Amino acid sequence: KEHKPSDCRRPPDFKIRPKMSLEGATDMDKLKSLSAKKYADQAIWFMNGYWNELFTTEKERESLWDSVQIFIGIDKKKDKGCELDEFEAHRFLEKNGETLSVRDMREFLRSVDIDFNKMVSLTEYLVSKHKVKWNELVHKAQAFDKKAQEEVDAARALVDEARASAEVALKEQQASNIAANEVKFALGKVLSEEKKYKHQLEKLKSESEDMKLGIVKRNAAKNKLSQLKEKPTLPLQRAKITLTAAEKKAAKALKKARAAKAAAEKAFAEAEANLEALLKKYSSGGGEGTKWWLRREFEEAKKKMPKHKLKKLAKELKKVTDK
Repeated sequence: KEHKPSDCRRPPDFKIRPKMSLEGATDMDKLKSLSAKKYADQAIWFMNGYWNELFTTEKERESLWDSVQIFIGIDKKKDKGCELDEFEAHRFLEKNGETLSVRDMREFLRSVDIDFNKMVSLTEYLVSKHKVKWNELVHKAQAFDKKAQEEVDAARALVDEARASAEVALKEQQASNIAANEVKFALGKVLSEEKKYKHQLEKLKSESEDMKLGIVKRNAAKNKLSQLKEKPTLPLQRAKITLTAAEKKAAKALKKARAAKAAAEKAFAEAEANLEALLKKYSSGGGEGTKWWLRREFEEAKKKMPKHKLKKLAKELKKVTDK
């Protein structure tokens, strides 16, 4: 029966086994099951299986990490995906600086009897690149049992939540920056209109005291000067109203940004504490690929945190509003 790709590969129907044992009655079924996993999960399985042979240096581990990020970047399903079509696979090879063509990779896959479905999973790519036996890969020990894997999944979920919180914090900070810039712009408008206003006052005062002018003109200037002192020009009034509104908006945006950053920091602290406890608990017994990937995902997630200091932004905003 022809195997057709769906949203992500759909493993054949069979009885579910423990989480860290691939589903499938045959090795081919197990390969399909592995290829149906998300890119990161495929990478972890492969890394665990060949940790001592292929991933003894940080450079080799980072190389696999980078390959996964390229797969994710190309796939329309992003990190939820598991395989690329022919065109996408070719793009991957180009981006990854591979000399192996898609055709050459297919030929190798055919030579080891991998069921080719015109889609290239990360697993198939890694089998091709490292020339490993796929029917051995599907039986590689993963160290973690079902319960331990559930703990790993929970730890990764916390990191995902922290990353999402960081993205919210970054978005709120950007909104706060925009609001602060609006205050600066509004202040500039007020200062500009005040300058015009003062110039008008000075001009009218000068005309009201200029004895070269007739009494009618001097009195007219005095009246306008009196009216202008009581009620500034309309453009200046509007500029001040806009400035007040911008200041309120900026204060509200800054408050939201602070709250979002605090929530993100709390989420990362919880995720890190949970991760460290998990890594300590399973410090021995294998699963080095899983543990390395957990740390790497956490470090990558931390990069999403806003870099700009909100205290500095608040100080700059205060300088503007105090003017």
